[in-house]
Amino acid sequence: MLSKVKHSAARAARKAGMVSAGALCVLVGAGFLTGASWIFLATAYDTLIAASVIGAAYAGIGLLLVGLAGSDEPHQDTAPEPEATPAPASSDAPPLLQAFLFGLQAGASSDRR
Repeated sequence: MLSKVKHSAARAARKAGMVSAGALCVLVGAGFLTGASWIFLATAYDTLIAASVIGAAYAGIGLLLVGLAGSDEPHQDTAPEPEATPAPASSDAPPLLQAFLFGLQAGASSDRR
């Protein structure tokens, strides 16, 4: 069980590292794209127009992300799982088999909770 926890922790750490590295790359790329768009707009138009366009683009993206973060996803009601009917205990079965079946059923019902 401890190795399973270690494996899950290692997988989560690897995933967090990859997400962090990806976010850093996206931020660096956004910086370069902002610089490139500034150069293009400043050459084609004026620096005031370039600043307005870039500022409006970032403000629009920010408002869109805030709006998406604030909207709740519709809650889907899941149907409750049907209760398992206990197997009839056979008095013909040996006590060890009865104990095994009882433990099997208890384990299956605790997994559903």
